Amino acid sequence: MLDLSYFQNKNSNVQGFFTGGVWQTWIKPRGAKLVNIICQGSGAGGGGGFQSASAPRGGGAGGGSGATSRLTINANLLPDILYILPGIGGTGGLGGAPATSGSSGQNSFITLIPSIASTSNVILRSGTTPATGGTPGISSSGGTTGSGETINVIANNIFVNLGAFTFQVGTAGNGGGTVSGGGSGAGNFIVGASGGGGTSGVGGGSAASGVFPGYASATINQNGISNLIFYKPTLMLYGGGGGGGAATGNGGNGGNGAPGTGGGGGGASAATGVNAGNGGRGGDGFVIITTSI
Repeated sequence: MLDLSYFQNKNSNVQGFFTGGVWQTWIKPRGAKLVNIICQGSGAGGGGGFQSASAPRGGGAGGGSGATSRLTINANLLPDILYILPGIGGTGGLGGAPATSGSSGQNSFITLIPSIASTSNVILRSGTTPATGGTPGISSSGGTTGSGETINVIANNIFVNLGAFTFQVGTAGNGGGTVSGGGSGAGNFIVGASGGGGTSGVGGGSAASGVFPGYASATINQNGISNLIFYKPTLMLYGGGGGGGAATGNGGNGGNGAPGTGGGGGGASAATGVNAGNGGRGGDGFVIITTSI
């Protein structure tokens, strides 16, 4: 769960909506002047690692993250009640022989009525095509990256013409490896990429990028890092780390993504009496509405 004090000041009302797949309501605060909305799509699941006594054997790829849409609008242009539907994060793929892909994420919505059947009801949505899951490792190579949610377009939420808006594409996951998994990156300044699973080497971690700190890779057999959120120097949500691979023993599971980000890929493993790592779950989407009063 995000700490909303990051957005809070004495002249604002901040409400967050984090439960994926459940309609929730926002009621306009008394004295509202200006409303800022962040709408974040959900992340996709990471792919499972491959299980084989023979090398090479591939780790699963990380799932893509959700896209981000922002809208700042005069409060008098909005109705007194809005309906919020955050997307559900995708499930991680299973490790094995064969391993399976992670499932896709979902769009998040803010609407006039609790329905997404018509674009005329939509105040703001996160993006267009949801993030896709990382593919599994196979006998000869690591899985291929899950795609980020594609960028929003005005036609999908015509109310944005009444305010100032910004649309950002989601971040792709990193590929699995036949030795070490791919590392994650800084992303779109809110959501970062998920890591790929390793084989006989480490799972994908994250190198520091500009003002954004990184995190350590998973070592051999270790699970990837989960639900990592940084608040300084600016808010950053990280995708799950890739699970460490294993020449002997179990492969590490991919880490679960922080809200809006993809799950990490599972680490591969040797076949005798052990298990390859499962992919991590993608984080649910969310909506944060900050009202100046």
